[in-house]
Amino acid sequence: MDGQIRRWPLAGYATIAALAVVPSAWLIGMGLPAQNRSYPFVTFALVLLPFVCLMRPLQLVAVRHETPTRQLVADAKANWPWLLSALFMAVALPQTIDAATTIKKHIPDFRPFYADAALMRLDAVFGIDPWRITHWVFGSVSTRLIDSLYALWHIEQIALSIWLVLARHRRFQVQAALSFQLAWFLMGGILAIALASVGPCFVDEFYGSDYYAPLMARLPADLPSRQAMEYLLASQGVESIGAGISAMPSIHVAVAILAGLCVRDRFPKWQGLAWGYAAIIYIGSIHLGWHYASDGIVGGLGMIAIWKASGWYVAWLSRPMRMPATV
Repeated sequence: MDGQIRRWPLAGYATIAALAVVPSAWLIGMGLPAQNRSYPFVTFALVLLPFVCLMRPLQLVAVRHETPTRQLVADAKANWPWLLSALFMAVALPQTIDAATTIKKHIPDFRPFYADAALMRLDAVFGIDPWRITHWVFGSVSTRLIDSLYALWHIEQIALSIWLVLARHRRFQVQAALSFQLAWFLMGGILAIALASVGPCFVDEFYGSDYYAPLMARLPADLPSRQAMEYLLASQGVESIGAGISAMPSIHVAVAILAGLCVRDRFPKWQGLAWGYAAIIYIGSIHLGWHYASDGIVGGLGMIAIWKASGWYVAWLSRPMRMPATV
């Protein structure tokens, strides 16, 4: 009789490992010097891991468990597959971000910024600059609130990463992790190079155009986003954490959409909050001058397509393979 073997779940984690390695291998293949490749997110994860590992022992001590060592051994035996996957994911996901942000920092080395003129024309389909619409609807009074909410995106991404590392549902963990990795590498890396652009806030500095001067004049000089823009300009060509300029597509919107998809998948009752925040990120990306309207649209639609493709891939891996019977 025919036998069956399963590709799942090891093949899923092998794919995650490959996607963690491929961006760095691609950078090496492109000839990027080793001194220009840094790993701050992996370093942060490795520094944080020991503190996370101490949480369970400290909890056992706090409740005055009679045999804490024996309990820790029992916990490890009962949960070793989950602990192993969490340790693996805690390195694989930060490695993907490190490689993708390195690519972002070196976009001008691969292709000069060129696409802004086309993206500005694309915004013309609204009949008026999209930033004028957001400032008309929300007013300058809301700018600081929008900026504060926009800055929380970094917290959302960290929270999402921790969720994916600690997730116990294998199908969800692999699909979401692959989506996260592909978003950063394909959109934040490859597509960002193909459509090299700086965004409205940097058009003056890179193209010598004052087209967006009215927008920038509406943003207070002490606004955190303005200060972040100054940091990005000052760190051009320098190996700094968080450096790199890229507008198309918007990874901010892509990750916010991914968070919405993840919440819809696991906690559908709370998805309204996630989608609402994704909408704020999209509006904020335009309102604050970071992005053209099309950047967020491409980032959002691209993320949805990646999520679906990752879901199909996981479903395919989960199907048993038919093996011919042995005689």
